[in-house]
Amino acid sequence: MTRTQALIAVGVAVAVAAVVVVVGMNSGGGEAAGAADDASAGTTASTLPSGHPSVAVDQEEPAADADDADGDADSSDPIAQLEQRSAEDPTDVAVLLDLGKAYFMSQRLEQAEQSYSDVLAQEPDNAMAQVGLAMVWHAQGDTKRAQASLRQVLDARPDDQEAHYSLAIVYFSAGRIGDAKAEWEKAARIEPSSTTGRRSQSFVDLLEDQESGAPQAN
Repeated sequence: MTRTQALIAVGVAVAVAAVVVVVGMNSGGGEAAGAADDASAGTTASTLPSGHPSVAVDQEEPAADADDADGDADSSDPIAQLEQRSAEDPTDVAVLLDLGKAYFMSQRLEQAEQSYSDVLAQEPDNAMAQVGLAMVWHAQGDTKRAQASLRQVLDARPDDQEAHYSLAIVYFSAGRIGDAKAEWEKAARIEPSSTTGRRSQSFVDLLEDQESGAPQAN
């Protein structure tokens, strides 16, 4: 792996580490632009399982529930809060999605898989759950299953930015650099100003810098 490719691999993990999960769990920054600062503070690719998807950052952190103030849930543990809310209403898809993200970021992959599966039991076409579940499988080492699932999402929703971005991560980790670049390019074109769009373009730029600096064959 070249130095540029290694930087991208680290960048994939750091980009996720810099994302603020909607329930308040964060690693110190909520924008892709802050990834370099997080890296210099000691964040490394080894701190997260391979192939983390990006997590939406365009939602406001919900206000603490009244139950939290009464001590019914640990206000310092967002996963505990989500688990309590899910127990109160197991059909709340939004909570299940947030719980899946939180489990995934905590490397609790089996629980993340269950949360996303619970969403799909209620809404079989929920793209967020499909992408999340595919990335759980990828983190568990089932790359072929993850690829097939993400391609299925894109067959139904060709403009799903997160699916393109996540498929790029899967391809990159498998050494399919050209395919990864193509998926990042697609993700960047869909919504260039979004966090995922900017992050995707930064990886495309790194790969193009590498290509332009590669020695020409005789």
